[in-house]
Amino acid sequence: MKRSVILLLMVLGLVAILVTGCTSLFAPKSNLSTSMAANSAGKQYLVVFHSDKLSAGVDQQVDHAGATVKYKLGKVGIVVVTATDPAFVTNMEAVPGVAYVLPDVKFDWVPAPKYVKTVTFDQAKSVTAEATTASIGDDEPFFSLYQWSMEAVDAPGAWNAGYTGAGVRVAVLDSGIDASHPDLAPNLNVALSKSFVPYEPYINDDFGHGTHVAGIIAAAHNHFGSIGVAPNAELVAVKVLDHTGSGDFSWLLEGLLYANSIGAKVVNMSLGAYLPRSGFTLPDGTKVGANEVAALTTVLTRVINYVWSNGTFVVAAAGNDSADLNGDASWISIPAQSGRTVAISATGPLGWWNDHSVSLYTPAFYTDYGTGVDFAAPGGNVDFSLYPNGPWWYDMVFSTYPGGWAWMAGTSMASPHVAGVAALILQAHPGASPSQVEAILRNSANDLGKPGRDQWYGLGEVDAANAVK
Repeated sequence: MKRSVILLLMVLGLVAILVTGCTSLFAPKSNLSTSMAANSAGKQYLVVFHSDKLSAGVDQQVDHAGATVKYKLGKVGIVVVTATDPAFVTNMEAVPGVAYVLPDVKFDWVPAPKYVKTVTFDQAKSVTAEATTASIGDDEPFFSLYQWSMEAVDAPGAWNAGYTGAGVRVAVLDSGIDASHPDLAPNLNVALSKSFVPYEPYINDDFGHGTHVAGIIAAAHNHFGSIGVAPNAELVAVKVLDHTGSGDFSWLLEGLLYANSIGAKVVNMSLGAYLPRSGFTLPDGTKVGANEVAALTTVLTRVINYVWSNGTFVVAAAGNDSADLNGDASWISIPAQSGRTVAISATGPLGWWNDHSVSLYTPAFYTDYGTGVDFAAPGGNVDFSLYPNGPWWYDMVFSTYPGGWAWMAGTSMASPHVAGVAALILQAHPGASPSQVEAILRNSANDLGKPGRDQWYGLGEVDAANAVK
């Protein structure tokens, strides 16, 4: 998702603050605060071949065209290069077998929040678990207090049936993960985690977004803090966003292929860019035309379809632009509308803190919608008129955050709920293919809204307990 609405928990009884990535949360807007990936040696490009296999002479071809190979994505026929010759694009396009030569655009996949506050670990010690044993969540201090989203997907029903995601590897393509967080450290495979951000070669999360997403998927059952949908799943941090929520297009491609190469059965992408199909101009004057926008989406589709066909279930946030994903043909949301990606819209309650009987499934005011939505999941909701003086933040999603925990809202929060349910399904059906996981989600989802596919809920709100029956 692009613009998360974030509220960070300070401490019980203190004031909480809503922070938004952008005031355009209420209407569609592109990610055009972009720049082309570049360094002192030149500009970076993606050379995409018609064939998925690269020829042995590709290094020489690139060199003769006026560039240097930076690295190869050989399984999908893509080479990332740095060019110094102004004629490079023209020269390279003339090489037999080349389909596209594209600028490696840097997008604001998740714009930075303006201000944050957290519940620290010390403050969490004053909150005690309830003395009930209805599910394993009940001995997590924040579960019954704040985690309405686990009830919304009936995660306790799956836990009680014995499914917690054990043995399933989930890759989180995001801004990294706080490796020291007590709710995440037990499930984080640090050895396999990797950063594709050259100037941030560590997996720790300077932004907070990836840590929040990871906790929704698999915060551990450790009698402390919060709990995730699949509390025994293995997490792998695949860092493709920097501390501002930005990232090169090529980093996302690298991250997807890496996740597949290490055997991740689920990839979560709580990120996105909403692009004008007609093209745009970068701040440095580089023009990304309509053909190049189409080519970038085609390339992303190629990579996503590759990892899907090789055993990785791919789920992504639908987006937070209140946009009709298929009704507005002049825009496209990536990766939500790219290949075999399963796109997730957001739902949430309005007034839950005062009345726990309210519906948990109201479409979020910001969520993208339309026939491009596959499923719905808890993303959080907000109605300031219900709480003139607070606490409206309780209608948002509570999860881990560097140094503590946070409330956030967005399709970024909806997508990891589905990734967690997918992990539960894969524990129940270890050999299931991505298409079979999708079919189980479809057959087990709660059909809300209009019968069948609905513009707000897609094929329905995911249901963990039904999915593992």
